Amino acid sequence: MTDLINAVILTGFGGPEKLVYTQIPKPTPKPGEVLIKVGACSVNNTDINTRTGWYAAEDNFQAILQDTKENNPHNTSCWTQHGTDFPRIQGADIVGKVIEIGENVDAKFLQQRVIVDSWIRSEDGNNYQYIGSELDGGFAEYTVVPVTNVYPINSSLSDLELATFPCAYSTAENMLTKGRIGAEDTVVILGASGGVGSALIQLSKIRGAKVIAIVGANKETFAKDLGADFVYQRDDKLAVNLERHQITVALDVVGGDYFNLMIKSLEPRGRYVSCGAIGNPIVTLDLRDLIYKDLEMIGATRLESDVFQRLVRYLEKGLLKPLVAKVFPLSEIKEAQQFFQTKGFFGKVVLNINKQNIIKG
Repeated sequence: MTDLINAVILTGFGGPEKLVYTQIPKPTPKPGEVLIKVGACSVNNTDINTRTGWYAAEDNFQAILQDTKENNPHNTSCWTQHGTDFPRIQGADIVGKVIEIGENVDAKFLQQRVIVDSWIRSEDGNNYQYIGSELDGGFAEYTVVPVTNVYPINSSLSDLELATFPCAYSTAENMLTKGRIGAEDTVVILGASGGVGSALIQLSKIRGAKVIAIVGANKETFAKDLGADFVYQRDDKLAVNLERHQITVALDVVGGDYFNLMIKSLEPRGRYVSCGAIGNPIVTLDLRDLIYKDLEMIGATRLESDVFQRLVRYLEKGLLKPLVAKVFPLSEIKEAQQFFQTKGFFGKVVLNINKQNIIKG
């Protein structure tokens, strides 16, 4: 008899009704894979974006999404622009224990507590897949992952706390890597109260940079506690406040109406680095700002394994502070995503998958 496990299945593009909490057969690891009993997994923007078809790269992506729903359920509405296959189990932030291994996997991984790098890279480095998007992820009691992406973790943090790190912090570290941030830099972080933004504060300080955090109302204290040197609200005084600083790097997860302010705030030879556009992906650019200030504009999505390896080292040294905003059981995925979309919190929303975790004070 096949063992059944609890899981959340994404059945297609659309609203929360496309998320179905159900039972599925327990997966079996293939050669080169491990089976993980998932302890916890966080909610991320990529989960929402994949479900809603946000990744379509055309101006009229809402119209394309409607056509996708009616005529072609596997259209280009995913981050790779190569299509999404349904059903899909989402969830990129996997923390848990290896309980079974496939062929050609070292037995040392058995019973190890692990954290997972969500980026699956081909041997030639030309093809990338993302766990929870092109491959099934951690919104299930058990999941299979290539052993190349599994890292045993030596940490006193709970699974719930560790699950706040993989997606947001690797994204942030990738932005800092591509932006070449060092101790000589002054960085401005737009969206500093979210998962990636709060990660950017901590990781920028590890590199010795001066940090200017831009946050929503009533979130200033949180940003200060994480190490931000200056904290400003998103209000009509923001442009004047930024003029006080010589900003070398803008780190942007918002886009939209604030894009041009980030560009104009940069010093000559400054760098603009973006990993997302939750405000609006469609922006306008005065090319004179780009040309005559000799600016660099850098997109940051795909990351190499050394980025995640640095993150694991930081965690094992206790250099990063976990920020758990709220915890939901897996069965309440819709409520978790609804809370996540309010953006009225600081840190991460985490799913307690196997109900075995205790947050340590």
